[in-house]
Amino acid sequence: MMIDHNSVILGVDCGGTNLRVGLVGSDYRVSNTQVYESQRILIGDSPMDRLADLLERYLSECLTDDQELIAISTGFPSMVAADRKTIIRTTFAPALNHIDVTQALSRFHVPVYAEKDVNLLLRYDGWRLNLRPQGVWLGVYVGTGLGCSLAVDGKILEGVHGVTGELGHIPVRTGLRCGCGNDGCVETKTAGNALVRELKARYGSDEPISDAFLRHAQEPFIDEWLEYLAIAMATAINLLDPTAVIVAGGVPQMAGFPKERLLEKIHRMARKPVPDIDLSLMYPSVNPEDGIIGAAMYAAERAGNPRERSTPAIALS
Repeated sequence: MMIDHNSVILGVDCGGTNLRVGLVGSDYRVSNTQVYESQRILIGDSPMDRLADLLERYLSECLTDDQELIAISTGFPSMVAADRKTIIRTTFAPALNHIDVTQALSRFHVPVYAEKDVNLLLRYDGWRLNLRPQGVWLGVYVGTGLGCSLAVDGKILEGVHGVTGELGHIPVRTGLRCGCGNDGCVETKTAGNALVRELKARYGSDEPISDAFLRHAQEPFIDEWLEYLAIAMATAINLLDPTAVIVAGGVPQMAGFPKERLLEKIHRMARKPVPDIDLSLMYPSVNPEDGIIGAAMYAAERAGNPRERSTPAIALS
């Protein structure tokens, strides 16, 4: 797969809430971004047929005559098998289980790549933060669920089954049944879905999640939510002794997110004297197109054409 200035990769970022699509050029600039509701596309008996139809319409409207589509790269909030073709399981969309993504999108006659969505984000975050490819990078992505990606010496750690990084499914005896089918996963007490559940239980369905930390930061349920997030993160930190800890996703970007309280809780739980002594958290800015760019980076990596940095590293928020 040759990448030149006329080539574009179709990046598809299938999140738990939103599905984003865009064309990525050789300079990692995204054009024609479109956003759809994941739950309207990736449900029912034939979610991949609906996704393929959507992508076909998108390309007919957005791909210009002077552009050449050279690959489709997709990220899913799922367990993706080691073959990087098959979705094993998706918590929020049971129809996205045991799906061969490359076969489902074969109508486009270009290479198709599938990856776990948070692995795409960590690839992009490592690149734009200009992280040194040494040691362990721990990426914690707090969105609809509690996502996690790991890299060792700059390479994504996949595991024998391809499913490394299921941080949200550490068992902590929450007394709640997780969407994965297990009891007591930490994700049942932290991340976006848990926050929405607690807000609705206390204030009704009209309470906006976007104001949760501004309006309710001092309430016990928020402190408990942070406590469980800290438990998950401290567990990973104590196990891995990472060189970089990235915290991103939609929830940490919300107004009033209590960064200092979270760090204090992690310090309390972290092993002493190290890794506690120099522990810090990195909060990169989050943009809607991050997953799309990460998808393009993954396609270029798979094709043996990783692109060099042409823009400066970003600042942390």
